[in-house]
Amino acid sequence: MRKFTQLFFVFASKTTIAVLTFFTVWAVAGTGLCSDAKTVAVIPFEMNSAQDLSFLQNGLFSMLSSRLSDAGKVDVLDRETIDKALAGAKADGRVKGSLNEGAARELGARMGVDYILFGSLTHYGESLSLDAAMVDVTGKKKTLAFFEQSNAMGDVIPLVNSFAGDINMKVFNRNIDNKMYARPQEPNPALGGLQYAGSPGLYGGGMMAMQASQGFSTHLKVKEVIRAMSTGDLNKDGRIQVVTATDSSLHIYHLEGSLLTEETHMDYASYLRIISLDVADINGNGYPEIFVTAMTINRETLSSFVVEYDGSSYTTIQDGFSYYFRLIDSLDGSPVLYAQEKSRGPYEGKIYIMTPANNTYQEEKAIRMPKGTSVLSLDRGPVRGDSGIEFVSINRHHRLVLINDAGSMEWESTEKYGKTNNYWVSGARGEDSTFREREYLNPRIKFHPVGEDQKEKVFLITNNEIGGGVIGRIKRFKEGRVEIMSWNGISLAPMFQTAPLQGWVSDFDIADIDNDSKKELVISVVTRSKVAILANDKTANIISYKLN
Repeated sequence: MRKFTQLFFVFASKTTIAVLTFFTVWAVAGTGLCSDAKTVAVIPFEMNSAQDLSFLQNGLFSMLSSRLSDAGKVDVLDRETIDKALAGAKADGRVKGSLNEGAARELGARMGVDYILFGSLTHYGESLSLDAAMVDVTGKKKTLAFFEQSNAMGDVIPLVNSFAGDINMKVFNRNIDNKMYARPQEPNPALGGLQYAGSPGLYGGGMMAMQASQGFSTHLKVKEVIRAMSTGDLNKDGRIQVVTATDSSLHIYHLEGSLLTEETHMDYASYLRIISLDVADINGNGYPEIFVTAMTINRETLSSFVVEYDGSSYTTIQDGFSYYFRLIDSLDGSPVLYAQEKSRGPYEGKIYIMTPANNTYQEEKAIRMPKGTSVLSLDRGPVRGDSGIEFVSINRHHRLVLINDAGSMEWESTEKYGKTNNYWVSGARGEDSTFREREYLNPRIKFHPVGEDQKEKVFLITNNEIGGGVIGRIKRFKEGRVEIMSWNGISLAPMFQTAPLQGWVSDFDIADIDNDSKKELVISVVTRSKVAILANDKTANIISYKLN
């Protein structure tokens, strides 16, 4: 009996071990099967463009990697591994020039991956084409080719989404929720947000970083129409003030916490209509001047003036100017005062560089500009190259124009930009003044370095009219935004833009208003009653976006 019992335990132990061994092997095999993911190497796409699109190349890699990865099923190699393998293949001559299907298959075999994805993006003017191929390294599956083209850089994301969806369905037999491939939604206008407008940007590791999740910050809301705005350390207290203009008043604020607190305000003659502000120390006395461009109430005469802090209060140091003022940075970054004479209207007068002299400002020299140029929407900076200095302006027809240093127009947009509710009245007087012609003014343009390359970009305002501007001669706006533009080889094209803001954008500036060493895009937005689209403007807000 004892011998039988011993034999039984020996048999049972061996059986248990065998069973455990079987299940262990099965489990390991099962685990191996589950971990047998397909591997994909996404080769950085070739960029065929007159401009540097390295940021877009990086964005395409990031987008395709995220859309093809599937934990435990599809692994996408990291960029460093791919770059090293590609560099090695080029160094030993295995890859020469552009990849083709055969070279991709050989490269994939040496890398030990299942699939190679490669392609190119061609950008010329406003047109865009994407040419790509997904190659099965074993050759058992037919290469999946993809070609698509569009007339807008903003279609990069939808094209990539479509291609990634095809790969997932046709190669990996999986149908991911279409939401994964949807183009990122525009931020809610109520929340704001700087959004993609032609490059990967926020959606592909691109040009500008911004707190998109938080949208903009609102610093001020007033029951008045802010016609113009500028910023500067007006009283040399070490912090940036925000100065705003209503029809005939100036208000000076500084930021406390997240809200703008009024320091002081100055009321001027009720017959004045202020249309533009700029801040800089042009006379060199240590306190920046506020250059105020103002019309009289009939909007036929200029009555501009200059305000400055005198150590205890703000005083008018010069008035009665028949000039439109604008400050434009020189080659060394120092501000220069430009002024345009009254003439017959805001797009007619000569433009001068002004210098301080005898407690006033005088014309130093005239600059050549194309007909129809207003100094109010004029700025100077590098457009087509790092060393080139050119002018950008919005003309009387609201077209964006590029002007060379000799004063000749080199390019004009087909789209309309700018527009405000500030206007000049022209034409002969009649019994009914409402039928006199109005020349609407365009807001400022600014150059500012942003993005990964920290190159100068063009910031400008675009206000969209109700009904596309066909419902009447008096402009009414439904929404406005600030656009950031860059030269794409043959034209200035939008790179980023704020979400549409209800009403119209009257002005903007770029300054570190919260003193955190990071500049903000500060915007004044004018809104109206929601009861009727033809109601008068009622309120205004000062908002800001963080820029990096």
